[in-house]
Amino acid sequence: MPSVTLVALWLASSAQLYTEWQKQKDRNAASNAAARPIMAAFFDLQEERRLSGAELADPAGYQKALRAQRSRTDADVTTVQELPDSDWSAPDDIRRNVVQVGRNLRKLADYRAGVDQRTASQQQTFDRYTALISGQLNVFTVLSHVGLPNIDYLARPAIDSVWGMEMISRENALFTRGSLTGRLTGTERGQLAGWIGSQHFLYDNKVVPLVPDDQAALYRKLMAGTAWKQKTTAEQNVLSGSASGTGPDKFSKAIGKTWSDSVGPVATQLQELNTAYSVTLTASTEKELHSMVVRLIVTSVMGAVAVLVVVLVSALLTRTLRRRISALRVAALDLQTRMPDVVERLRSGDVVDLDAELPVIQHGDDELGQLGQALNLARHSALDTTMAQVSQFRGFEKLLQRIARRTQLLIGLQMKKLSELERRHEDPEVLEGLFDLDHLTARLRRYEENLVILGGGQPQRRWRKPVLLLDVLRSAQSEVQDYRRIQIDVEDRVWLAERAVGLVIHVLAELMENAVGFSRPPTPVEVYAARVGRGLAVEIEDRGVGMDPEQYDEANRLMTEPPRMDVMSRADDVRLGLYVVARLARALGIQVELRPSSFGGTRVVVLIPDELVVEAPERTGPTPEAAAAWPPPPDAAVADAPGVEHGTAPDLDTLVTGRGGPPVAAVPPGDVWTRPPRPHGVPQMAGPPRADGTLRVDVAPDVQPLPKRVRLASLADELRDPDAGLRAPSADEETPARRSAPARSGATIGAFQRQSRMVRRDVPPTDHEPIDVLPQRRRIPTED
Repeated sequence: MPSVTLVALWLASSAQLYTEWQKQKDRNAASNAAARPIMAAFFDLQEERRLSGAELADPAGYQKALRAQRSRTDADVTTVQELPDSDWSAPDDIRRNVVQVGRNLRKLADYRAGVDQRTASQQQTFDRYTALISGQLNVFTVLSHVGLPNIDYLARPAIDSVWGMEMISRENALFTRGSLTGRLTGTERGQLAGWIGSQHFLYDNKVVPLVPDDQAALYRKLMAGTAWKQKTTAEQNVLSGSASGTGPDKFSKAIGKTWSDSVGPVATQLQELNTAYSVTLTASTEKELHSMVVRLIVTSVMGAVAVLVVVLVSALLTRTLRRRISALRVAALDLQTRMPDVVERLRSGDVVDLDAELPVIQHGDDELGQLGQALNLARHSALDTTMAQVSQFRGFEKLLQRIARRTQLLIGLQMKKLSELERRHEDPEVLEGLFDLDHLTARLRRYEENLVILGGGQPQRRWRKPVLLLDVLRSAQSEVQDYRRIQIDVEDRVWLAERAVGLVIHVLAELMENAVGFSRPPTPVEVYAARVGRGLAVEIEDRGVGMDPEQYDEANRLMTEPPRMDVMSRADDVRLGLYVVARLARALGIQVELRPSSFGGTRVVVLIPDELVVEAPERTGPTPEAAAAWPPPPDAAVADAPGVEHGTAPDLDTLVTGRGGPPVAAVPPGDVWTRPPRPHGVPQMAGPPRADGTLRVDVAPDVQPLPKRVRLASLADELRDPDAGLRAPSADEETPARRSAPARSGATIGAFQRQSRMVRRDVPPTDHEPIDVLPQRRRIPTED
């Protein structure tokens, strides 16, 4: 591998150097090929600009010279325009700029027509030609960048020198026009001042200081010569207004003659200096490219030698160490294969002979031997850590189960005490508080069962007979805090096997609580159950915040593959309820899947397998004596049905889980969501009203009756007795106090309790269709 890596590095470095050299060489060749015709067109356009302005001022004197200059310009412009279509090879940026210059030069015919037809003014003609020339100067900047830092730095004075020559050319055009027209406006004098300042700045700061010393001396000699001084004098005279004539805009022909005598030699010498510097720049570029070739050859040769040496040394070392490494590899693979099995057996509690199962690796005392010793240390550390964790987890799980079991005993006693208090009291305020405590206790019992499940145990609630699915759903609903929001709908009469009742209640309660907790009140949580092809499906759908697709995938993966629960490491995990659901679902073979809901929340599908769904248990009909004794006396007092805990069974199809869940009371239709009525109704007969204003509902002996309602409970005291308002109280007769709203509510709850007791005691058990009425309790504000 080191040999291959070194070969790859050598090839990459050599290829990079060669590519860089080829790129710079091609760019330099393309720049040289394009610079010559563009530079020729540049000088031709400068001269044509001057002659066009002169021709507009004096057509007879400059028309012939302008035509001759246009012919020379056309030849050079045609060469520039044909360059991209020839066999000229250039980088994309250079080709793009040259093509753009060719397109701009196509406007030259329109500019000339404006001059010939006298439709363009002096300033318009000057500006049009100046725009074309400026575009060519921008191309010079692109051509000077060959990609070599040293050459790019040396090319900057050449570009600045060309810009200086352009400033002098603009002055020349303006002086020629002024000599012919005999005037210069204030605006033109301002332009002239700007060009003069730019010219001096370029040569004094950007050209002379940066060129080689010998060429800098030539520039200084030129600027100290007679021609340059005459040019400068003419510029100063025009700017100061001296010797310009009698008027402010007058231009003296003497100044124009002085300018024309001096600018010709100056422009010629500047062009010669620029050409000489271009030759120097080209030589420097060739020298730099040659040095790149030398570096490429030296680097490639040295890399090839290094690669050859490394390959030979690596081959010798590999041949020497291969046998020992192979032996050590076999030992490490054997350790890797046996280690998981040994660790799993230790976690299961088996007695394992570690020295026999995982022998010590012995492989010398050198570096490879030290590696074998490191593997031995890793083996011992892994085994010691595993044994310590197994002992810690087992001890913690036993401790957690012991604490939870003790707490469950106290909860059972508390629920039994609450049952006695609910049967003993009928005061509405007391009953309301007892119902709240009953609800909190049911939830607390489920949380304690969570601790037992997370500790590796199973809940102790057991049933000896199958239970109706609707009762299972209602029992799960009773263990949720905001249970009023849960809407239950069961399509068929389905019975669950006794061994699955407790665990299914726990699973559904956890999922219902999640749905209620993660959806905003008062949005409903819909629970729908029906038989399907592979068993029984229970759907729990909320309208909450939902989850991301990644979170759904993670939750469903947890449901199918519940991991071993490390309680201490999961202490801050808010998904402990999902761990409980996953464990219970695996124990029963239940499939739980979380999906996005069409309402924006979450939809949970619980699929209970067929083996947990049983037929309705055999029922014995009521005896003739029981049927004859129906209905029971209205005011008969009966004891509440005892709760079933730790191995007891409920009475037939009535679910008893230690507490009977929320009381089922009739509620107004606006507060209850129900599905459409089913075709099989419950036959019932209404009996005469009692003396206390309640209505007794007589149900057939083979049908469990509906909950009783308290008639006239919501009326005022005056409306109960129509004659009460007609009798005027006497002066010495004390007016009885009006019964408060809590007293009327107490009568309602008391009547409900009395009828519920009679139903549990005297109604013969039979199959019936439970009423889809939600329990109506006050919402408990206690946080979990």
